[in-house]
Amino acid sequence: MKRNVNLPVIAIIGADGSGKSTVCSELVSWLEGQYPVCLCHLGRQTGNIGRMIAKLPFFGKKLDHKIAGKANKARSDKGPKAGVACIMFLLSLKRVYRFYKMLQLKKRGFLIITDRYPQISVIGGLDGPDLSIDHPENIISRWLTRWERHLYRWMTNHKPDLVIRLNVDLDTAMKRKPDHRLSSMVKKIDSIKKITFNGAPIIDLYSHKQPLEEVIQEAKKAIQNILVK
Repeated sequence: MKRNVNLPVIAIIGADGSGKSTVCSELVSWLEGQYPVCLCHLGRQTGNIGRMIAKLPFFGKKLDHKIAGKANKARSDKGPKAGVACIMFLLSLKRVYRFYKMLQLKKRGFLIITDRYPQISVIGGLDGPDLSIDHPENIISRWLTRWERHLYRWMTNHKPDLVIRLNVDLDTAMKRKPDHRLSSMVKKIDSIKKITFNGAPIIDLYSHKQPLEEVIQEAKKAIQNILVK
């Protein structure tokens, strides 16, 4: 199988419950055998940890609410304290590392399918910078915020060749992901509509209105159009 450094990066994005994992898996299976293809997850994957904590007996939900409260407090007008900012920055570095590994695979000639993609058009939104206060009071937090923005600008300057945006309504998302926080889901669904991905071409599919088979077929058609260019 011949590798080509010009093979595209195709980002599959959407809120939790929109069908990203299923669509990514189907697309990778379809492309294998035709191209060297690699699926890259570009999220921080911290949500799974929070849900595991919430399921712990006796104190899990209480601890999960406490952590969520600290996260919300970090987004107050004053911004996070230094310790919280450091943790948030380190979590962003996890995404940067995943992104760097994806670029290396691209250079090696792989066609890349990504589950999620970093963005900077909605600060604090889905897959955007976590340090969302522009000028926090704490000097260390301020420095880390500037660095996080710089890293996100670097990532978003690498535009995907195609973005497949899976839209979903709140009721459907919560039925598919009942263990997720309602407030978090509302925020993700709202922010996904506003993301521009630095001018990358975007195709909108609606996983709550269309049968899954139809969503997958439309995604395949959009990818074929990119590959024949």
